Amino acid sequence: MINDPEKSCLSVALSLLGRRKMASYTLRKKLENKGYTPDEIQAAINRLLEWGYLDDRSFAVTLIRNKNTKQSKRKVFYDLIKAGIDKYLAQTLLEQYYPDELEIENCLATATKLLASERGKVPKKAAKQAAETEADIYQKIHARLVLKGYSVNSVYTALEQVFERENY
Repeated sequence: MINDPEKSCLSVALSLLGRRKMASYTLRKKLENKGYTPDEIQAAINRLLEWGYLDDRSFAVTLIRNKNTKQSKRKVFYDLIKAGIDKYLAQTLLEQYYPDELEIENCLATATKLLASERGKVPKKAAKQAAETEADIYQKIHARLVLKGYSVNSVYTALEQVFERENY
């Protein structure tokens, strides 16, 4: 029984899952890298799915909940895809667990930090230069938020609130 390759593959899979949760795609890749055959891997994955030790949906929900307080919806979506979660499942779970209001809140928090950072960089200038600087700062922050993956609507809403609050 010790030399049974399926059991060996299953033991390695259990060991990997004991360290951290992962998607079935990631587990499959790790087992392939260890030299197991596709049949051995599939048998082990089927057994783990049967036992409830491997669940892509619960893994994805955990990942969304851990990342949705710091990152944009688009960034979390790409992290899910990178982790091996199906695109349709990722999109469905994001709609359910990451509402647009939360993305706007995250975008607002990020915009506030970026504005404070930019304000510290701008020296006191004449009124005309200050007006140009305000537009430049707005554009810089807008570009950085879009690059971080926030939707254009979230960015506009957040920047409107930030600049209104700051009376900039």
